Amino acid sequence: MQVETRQALIIWIRTFGLTMAVYMALLAAATRALTSMGASPLRTAVILAPILPGLALIGLTVRAYGRCDEFIRLRMLRAAALAAMVVAAFALIYFFLELLGLPHLSTAWISNIVWVVFVAQMVRLLATGK
Repeated sequence: MQVETRQALIIWIRTFGLTMAVYMALLAAATRALTSMGASPLRTAVILAPILPGLALIGLTVRAYGRCDEFIRLRMLRAAALAAMVVAAFALIYFFLELLGLPHLSTAWISNIVWVVFVAQMVRLLATGK
């Protein structure tokens, strides 16, 4: 792996991690606001707050993809495809589990599975170069 590509990925992981922490904190606050706050402009703002860091996560990933060489782009594409397959399988299975009485899951929490699988693959790429 080229040094500049590795550096770009390291920067992405650091920035992504910080942005993900902000996103998760705001997502938790939004979830809590749904049940603990009455209808108000503040409640609306708190519930909509996770949108910006969520979009930033996507933007950071697209930018990192553009900065990397073809080898890393292929690996990133594979990581994204694997994440999509894991979520598709999870959604299929959980749909039927919901029919059996398990609680409904918000798509916000399901989308976090995508990021976990994707980031795990990217960290593995950095650690092993494969």
